[in-house]
Amino acid sequence: MSVVSISTRQLLSDNDGSRGDVNMSSDTEKAIIISHQEQGHQNTKQLLSSLPRLQSLSLGSVCPPSDQVFLQAAAIFQQLRREKPVSHQLLQYEKKTDTLSLDSGDKATQKQAYQLAFNTLKYQDLLEAMITDSCFHTSQHIYSDLLPLAMVMLFDFQDRKFLLRRGPTEGEQEAIPEVRDLEKSLQRWKTKLAASLARFRVKHNLRSVSRFLSVSLRAKEHRAKSLPLYAWVNTSHTSLDEVCEMLQSAKLSEVKNVADLTYSTFSKDPLCTDTLIFSQSLHIPLQSSILTSTHMLNIQDRSVCVAVSVLQPLLFDKGDVLVAGSFSALTVAHVAVAAAACSGRVLVCGTDHTASQTEEMKELLSQMDIKNVKVLSEAFCSLAEWNNAVRRLKVIMVLPQCSSSALNDPVTTMHSEHGDWNLLPDLSHGSVSKSKIFSLTTQQARLLAHALSFQKVQTVVYSTRSVCPEENEQLVRQVLDKTQTHPKLLPFRVSGPIFPDDSTSGDETDSKFFRLQPSQFTNGCFVARLSRQ
Repeated sequence: MSVVSISTRQLLSDNDGSRGDVNMSSDTEKAIIISHQEQGHQNTKQLLSSLPRLQSLSLGSVCPPSDQVFLQAAAIFQQLRREKPVSHQLLQYEKKTDTLSLDSGDKATQKQAYQLAFNTLKYQDLLEAMITDSCFHTSQHIYSDLLPLAMVMLFDFQDRKFLLRRGPTEGEQEAIPEVRDLEKSLQRWKTKLAASLARFRVKHNLRSVSRFLSVSLRAKEHRAKSLPLYAWVNTSHTSLDEVCEMLQSAKLSEVKNVADLTYSTFSKDPLCTDTLIFSQSLHIPLQSSILTSTHMLNIQDRSVCVAVSVLQPLLFDKGDVLVAGSFSALTVAHVAVAAAACSGRVLVCGTDHTASQTEEMKELLSQMDIKNVKVLSEAFCSLAEWNNAVRRLKVIMVLPQCSSSALNDPVTTMHSEHGDWNLLPDLSHGSVSKSKIFSLTTQQARLLAHALSFQKVQTVVYSTRSVCPEENEQLVRQVLDKTQTHPKLLPFRVSGPIFPDDSTSGDETDSKFFRLQPSQFTNGCFVARLSRQ
């Protein structure tokens, strides 16, 4: 099915011709189809032609956090903030609770709240110093229960150069009294808070506030602000070339080098043959376009797209692929589109995911008209080879929880791919503790070992978004060394290089593993391909 036919059905009214006229001639029918296709092209062009114009209007118009975002960010910060020895405590917070639960089901609000909380974690010491040096908490009677809210709001306040936040317009979320009262207190005290920040910068010789961060964190923060967008094409309903034609009709031109991307250009990913690259400045216009609303284009982090790209040539005709670990509904959809090209199915172990995650997956698959995904009732590590549901299983893709240390900004990908939020305190300071790495590698090894135990499986793809060898090549080798193979079967071996035809792919020297290093153009990832032959 072509993108033109989809656009025609969705953009034209249902009265596109009389269904009762069964005697219509083939020539007349062809003429109507061609006419509809041309009209579909024109309508699509009209909807997409505003991409550059929308971008020019949206520059610098970042929406400030809502009251609800502030409240949720405060709850997240309170739960994840770094505990300090009593002698080093500048502020007295309330005790942490056992669990973190967010009331709002709005994913956009949750994502913005986690982003604000993460930024506050990075600057926790600086913000606490500002509050105590200016006596803000004592003069404005900010008690322990409101300190987390004061911290996240102060970060946002100084990030906006102490300018007032635009209030909600009619129809937006209602004002929350404690947020508005605290905002007024910050506004009253802004001169003293700004003076405290200036004194802190002089004392620590900081040319800018971002200089408070370590060099590595500062580099990640800088790269994240301009990281390109990656979007894979739903090749079950259209093609890469057709989408490129639509983009070009919207006055976007193709460039060969990702470094040449602007708001009016796009590029093809050299590693992922179904993926296009855009400037981050096109995020809002793209999300508002027909391409994404109909899921012809699906914006997703490149670290995930690369893993699916590795998987595609390994799929067997009418063979199944099982996805295990922690991943999004969009990842399942991407794998399903790849498997459909080989008349294969995708298996997912439903017990390994929450009810809301499973429901989200089913809803997205329904929207995309994807019918080759089967949700199993078992957990992956309880799944036995003799289970009838896996009789056609040939490939397993293992996407475990990982440290996310290869991500320039972990929040977006962790939010979409169901990452572990408890890693944010470590990531806010540039490294993950050994205890957390040990906990992660224990589960990673368990998943990979079970994947290698299926005798009919021919290939296992293992991928993380980590730069830690303990989660990557060291773990793969350790698991392989411990794997026992049936005498009549070939053992699993690391198979590489994965992208032999592309010297600029990021694959390191003669390694059989693939490592994509984080840069200003991409987040990083690690991929291992284990095959019996």
